[in-house]
Amino acid sequence: MLQVAAQIFRFRALLWTLTTRELKARYRGSALGYLWSLANPLLLLGVYTFVFSIVFRPRVAGADPYALFVVSGLFPWVWLSTSLLEGTVSLTANSGLLRKAVFPVELLPAVAVLSNLFHLLFAAPVLVGAIFVGRYFGHPVGGWATLLTPLVILLEVPLVAGLALGLAALNVHFKDVRDLLTNLLALAFFLTPILYRIEALDGLPRVQMAIRANPFAPFALAYQRTIFEGRVPEPSLWLHMALVSGLAWIAGAWLFDRLRETLVEAA
Repeated sequence: MLQVAAQIFRFRALLWTLTTRELKARYRGSALGYLWSLANPLLLLGVYTFVFSIVFRPRVAGADPYALFVVSGLFPWVWLSTSLLEGTVSLTANSGLLRKAVFPVELLPAVAVLSNLFHLLFAAPVLVGAIFVGRYFGHPVGGWATLLTPLVILLEVPLVAGLALGLAALNVHFKDVRDLLTNLLALAFFLTPILYRIEALDGLPRVQMAIRANPFAPFALAYQRTIFEGRVPEPSLWLHMALVSGLAWIAGAWLFDRLRETLVEAA
């Protein structure tokens, strides 16, 4: 685990170069370029606002405006799911590069995580604007505790990076890992309190317990606390996030390190 972290830190300049190259390649030839990183979350927020304010008005206690409640957890979920899907295939998609050069292979899953993290950060102005609009219309959303959101993101980075590393190593040997992951993420999305408040399940203790066991749940709750409710997450929630994130990094990095010797040949 420490060797993987040391390699990433040692080659941090190369990691930054690969990440910027990935970001440039993604928008090369597009008319808006990097503005798509701002336009995409803005369009997503607009669609959700239209659907949940005009077409369909769900009644979720303590989640008004509902569109802002949803995107406060949805934007971080997009970062997580996209990072895992791209990180899973990062080694097999760059097998030619791995065979042609002496290359720290752990950087490729890390590039997927970091490049998608930038997309999440680019969405921050959209969330801040939505909070100001919500407060203008009398909704008690946001607040000074929103400034703690970067700490939640920082705590989640080892979780996403660890899972991406482990899945990338597994996908080299079992090519159907990505397809399995796609279905598992679809299930995990509904088991994560993004579309609903977990307090609404107080009458279903077993269901609530299963959802709280979801490793992504404490982060979704923390984003709701800081972005939507504008209050500091409970100490137990910070501890839960740190524990889940640490275990995910240890497991993913251990698996990657265990399979390291066979990755270049099998990719």
